[in-house]
Amino acid sequence: MKEEKYWILLSKKIAGEATAEELELLRQLISGNPEWQTIMENLHELWNSKPHADNSRKQQQSEDAYLTHINRLKERVSDFEETGSLINDLTSAVPVKAKRPFYKHWISYATAAVVALALFLVNPFADRSIKNNDTEAASPVNEITINPGSRSKIQLPDGSQVWINSGSKLTYHNSFAGSTREVQLDGEAYFDVVKDAAHPFIVHTSGIDIKVLGTAFNIKAYKAEPSIEATLIHGSIEVINKNRPGAPRVMLKPHEKLIYNKFTEADLRDQRADVLIPSESDAYSITIKPLTKNIADSDIVETAWVYNKFTFEDERFEDLAHKMERWYNVKINIEAEKLKDHRVSGSFMNETAEEAVKELQFLIPFRYSVKNNEILIIKK
Repeated sequence: MKEEKYWILLSKKIAGEATAEELELLRQLISGNPEWQTIMENLHELWNSKPHADNSRKQQQSEDAYLTHINRLKERVSDFEETGSLINDLTSAVPVKAKRPFYKHWISYATAAVVALALFLVNPFADRSIKNNDTEAASPVNEITINPGSRSKIQLPDGSQVWINSGSKLTYHNSFAGSTREVQLDGEAYFDVVKDAAHPFIVHTSGIDIKVLGTAFNIKAYKAEPSIEATLIHGSIEVINKNRPGAPRVMLKPHEKLIYNKFTEADLRDQRADVLIPSESDAYSITIKPLTKNIADSDIVETAWVYNKFTFEDERFEDLAHKMERWYNVKINIEAEKLKDHRVSGSFMNETAEEAVKELQFLIPFRYSVKNNEILIIKK
């Protein structure tokens, strides 16, 4: 029943016709189901980006689809009518001789409902999926997966905000009921954690665990990449090396980046024989580097992606291509070996994948061709 109420209240909010009481009821429903907040934000953006119906045929289709949905809800939920004036307003909004202003309001409800239900339920967000694993009935596990080419923001049960980068997966319990607040990350995410000294916040990755009380930091921990990075913006975090239990814990200060190496020097040379690896490189080792201070977070390479900026600094072209594949959801093949080691710096904001490749031609001499979703880089 709560879910049906949520969708109808959300439809009215998106259409801009919800009353103060209805908005408060929606807020209460979302507080008990944090994942619904992200659904609302994304659908609100989707609704604002969709053109309204511009002819009577499209309007009629919206009306028919909406009435069909209401009838199905009534069939499935015995006490559906008990939702009160909200349902009465929606189901009786089109009398035989409706006045045009009121009819416009009804069309807003109908179209918003159709957009929300059809686009979310039928094909929600092709770039994001949420799974509930109910093996623990009291605290189901949410698994959020962000596909390449997309990014998303969610709110955790404690109110902490998380921005999740493309090609990433975040897993967490629907209720932080224990003595700690724990999440599992595969990929990259920026956390703004609500301070709670009694319940430390812990991020688990494949190589390190990050323990915090309340702070903002970025973690990049893709399985396919040779290192894990933790970048602290403000507050403090404690890093635990999972593969070296006896090693001392590392405390990170604001504007410091921790780099955890997954492989030995020999492993890296096997993977990339033509690249020199620093002699100090060692599997499971940790190094700390300072960040440039007194610059905006949106200009910091490690956190610029949160502001929808794809920033890179002294990056090997081959490594940059892999990151671009994840950012733009394309396949990039570099045919010439000598091109792979070119190092470049720069940033992209609103460019498409092909526009970004064209701009790189000013830094690296190459030609390219595009076929379907693949870009082939050729020596000039």
